Amino acid sequence: MSPDGADSKDETPPVVVSRGLRRLQRRVAFLNEALKPAHPLRIADVGANPINTPTYANLLDLGGCEVWGFEPEETAFAALQENPKAGAHYVNKAVGRTGKGTFHHHPQTGLGSLFPIRKESVVFLGRPGWYRENGETSDIDLVSLDNIKELPQIDLLKIDIQGGELDVMETGRKKLADAVCIIPEVRFYRIYENEPLWGALDRELHDQGFVLHKLDFAKSTVIGNSQRARMRGKRFRSQLIDGDAIYIRNPETAADWSADQLHQLALASCTVFESFDLTVFCLDQLVERELIAADVPEQFVDLLPPWMMAGT
Repeated sequence: MSPDGADSKDETPPVVVSRGLRRLQRRVAFLNEALKPAHPLRIADVGANPINTPTYANLLDLGGCEVWGFEPEETAFAALQENPKAGAHYVNKAVGRTGKGTFHHHPQTGLGSLFPIRKESVVFLGRPGWYRENGETSDIDLVSLDNIKELPQIDLLKIDIQGGELDVMETGRKKLADAVCIIPEVRFYRIYENEPLWGALDRELHDQGFVLHKLDFAKSTVIGNSQRARMRGKRFRSQLIDGDAIYIRNPETAADWSADQLHQLALASCTVFESFDLTVFCLDQLVERELIAADVPEQFVDLLPPWMMAGT
């Protein structure tokens, strides 16, 4: 029983909201009111394995986006289904070049791929245990983004499928035709046999009208050597492996964008990857078109943390 005599199981625990989340709520509410977007930010998450919290998670909780998450691994898909969220649609499909494929399973979740792990690479990287001589494989059916009828035109693509990113982009041009942002995992050092590296993805995205905006993060490791067990600090992680890159539709062509594209990139840059200067750029474009009030950019910046401002 609670101190006042009420049964404790009937009490609703207080919801603890961090200061950062409160600020995000205010920014999202402000942009929704100022922009009145035609629809929530539409996100396709290819490789939605929940081992990591996606950067759009808070926006989804606030009802500011709609997500189509694709995950072929049964255990990962089951984990997604255990925690359903409003606005999230999870699909047990493998996205790629439409047709048959061979999936190389791995006991370490997140390392399964359409490509087998390359022994020489992981030995050099000090991860020989990642390699399996006779690893389990299974035949899977692949479907391209362009052939997924239940998927609408998307605003943002997040993709992390261990080497299959290029196939998805090459066979998803129609679905990506109006997108304003693509966030792929990019590989700097090959760990799978014949997987495309960053350069190939960069060329394809430029061909589709996107430019590199920034790296969200980059992952490095300690190279395999006789003293590796002693070299545990971050300063020894000298070999770059991969990371998440933020690509945006070429801003030099913003005059040709629709108002909806400006709305969606303003929301994505404010909430998913926090490029607030890009948010203001989008708002400025809308002011020039006389689609929003002239003071909206200034009011938006007023909502940012004080420590970000000049002179602080």
